[in-house]
Amino acid sequence: MKRFDSGRVQDKLINRLERKERQQAFQRDRFFKFKLNEIHNKLTQALLMNRIIETENPGAVSELILQGLKKALKSSEFDFKYFIAPIRNLVSRPNPYSLYMTQYLMEVVLNDPNVIDVYGTDEEIYTVINEVISKINVQFEKTEEEVMAQLAKNRSLVPGTREYEIALDQLFRQRVGEPQEL
Repeated sequence: MKRFDSGRVQDKLINRLERKERQQAFQRDRFFKFKLNEIHNKLTQALLMNRIIETENPGAVSELILQGLKKALKSSEFDFKYFIAPIRNLVSRPNPYSLYMTQYLMEVVLNDPNVIDVYGTDEEIYTVINEVISKINVQFEKTEEEVMAQLAKNRSLVPGTREYEIALDQLFRQRVGEPQEL
């Protein structure tokens, strides 16, 4: 007897992969909302100190970097993927936000009148940007784990309840600070 597969297995697999991708995107967006100022400051400093960007006006470059980070957060999924499409194969398993900022540097910052020149290959620029974002992300994830561990010790809170979510949010904001307004 021939068995006909209706595609349920493939549908379940695709749904799991899409759910995982949405969760990762939510985590990345949450990370950027809480750490936008820190990323902005350290990224601007790293790009100027490593002589990736040459400029007479560091304040204008700083503002350009901030605009790029905010644009990355506000853009739709399609616009985001379309913008990084030319360099998406730059490295294996890239950080999407690092790719976005690399492309932003090569397209927008390079053409700004306050920027004299942008030095380095795409890979070198990506490496500098990804280093900054990765270091901040590791600290952020460590803080998240500490908050979760602290909440796990409280037996009166049950994960998934509204009280648990409120306590998690309050404790997280206490440790990390308030999210940045775009």
